[in-house]
Amino acid sequence: MTTPSSRACAGMAVLLLPLLSGCTAGTAGPGESPGPTAARRLADSKTLTLPLDDYLLTTNDAGTLARGRDSLMQRCLTGLGAPYTPKALGNTDIETNERRYGLADAELAKEHGYHVPDMDKRAEDYPSSVMPLVRGEVTTYNGVPVPQGGCIGEVQRELHEVELQDALNLPHKLNMESYAKSQKAPAVVKATGEWSNCMKESGHAYPDPLAAINDKEFGAATPGPHEKEVALADVLCKQKVNLIGVWSDAESEYQRFLIKSNSGALAGPLLAKQKTMSAAKAAIGQ
Repeated sequence: MTTPSSRACAGMAVLLLPLLSGCTAGTAGPGESPGPTAARRLADSKTLTLPLDDYLLTTNDAGTLARGRDSLMQRCLTGLGAPYTPKALGNTDIETNERRYGLADAELAKEHGYHVPDMDKRAEDYPSSVMPLVRGEVTTYNGVPVPQGGCIGEVQRELHEVELQDALNLPHKLNMESYAKSQKAPAVVKATGEWSNCMKESGHAYPDPLAAINDKEFGAATPGPHEKEVALADVLCKQKVNLIGVWSDAESEYQRFLIKSNSGALAGPLLAKQKTMSAAKAAIGQ
């Protein structure tokens, strides 16, 4: 893991948020993909959980890890005689699977179109006076030895972050695979076609939700009236045909299949996540 040059880099979590509109599939898992099941009604995906979430860092996990990182950084800098308390990290309020199947919130669509609100929030940089200690550019400070790799190196070791990053490779691969496979499930293909027909009735021609949210016309810095109109129609059509319920059920079934097929290999990533999260919680007194 490279040495960061700012708190934004030092605080970068290894969260693998599944905003997969631009991701490609991994290799197919063993066996055949599972068949469809009766879909639950699901109007949005803000509280949606998927089986592989247990093996990845959720939005909540990433927040806990960031707070643990800050707490350990403060302890390290204070121990070197350079106390510094960073401001709280910004929060985009995007839940783990909230946009996995595209936009699903009508109120956000009306106000922001496909744009994600509050993306301009950034973690505060450490001041230049402490950056040599953060990055380990000096070996001693006030006669006190600086940890190898600086305070960020010490923090990463205490949180086992390098090991976690490596361990998450398999769950991340399976997470992308399940998304791509479920997209082709017969029930999802059918619901997507119904969504596309609904959009045409609203005056907007798109083959699927990813084509809508990735429309180059909506690449401006701020959303325009047309983008908001399309985004709202998108959400309402998803609700009408229960696309989120159908898709999430199909993906959940395939994820359970992948977890069962890779149970031995996934034991390590699960343990690595638990180890890191326990250390982060201990750092903030939980």
